Amino acid sequence: MYEGSPADLKMEKVISIDAVFDEEIHCCKIYKYDENEDYIQLLLEEENLAAISLDAKYECTIGTKAELLSCSGTVKERYQCKAGNMLVFKIENGFYGVPADLKK
Repeated sequence: MYEGSPADLKMEKVISIDAVFDEEIHCCKIYKYDENEDYIQLLLEEENLAAISLDAKYECTIGTKAELLSCSGTVKERYQCKAGNMLVFKIENGFYGVPADLKK
């Protein structure tokens, strides 16, 4: 459904007390979207896989041809595979549209 679409990950808050808040926006591409399980597999476009925390809540913004969508969730897994640096993102409360005046 969203496969191949660009996505940006931005940390919203840290979960662990000793975690460091990251203000960077991490560029990704959607590899696979599992609508039934509310998971998105994301290909991280940068080399530093460790930059993505497993102890934080993220906002994922997806750019489709028709609209800009956003969702919140956590990264459950991060690993390297033949396709590249992969993230498994668990969506928490579904998608919502981003108003036109907030689009970049």
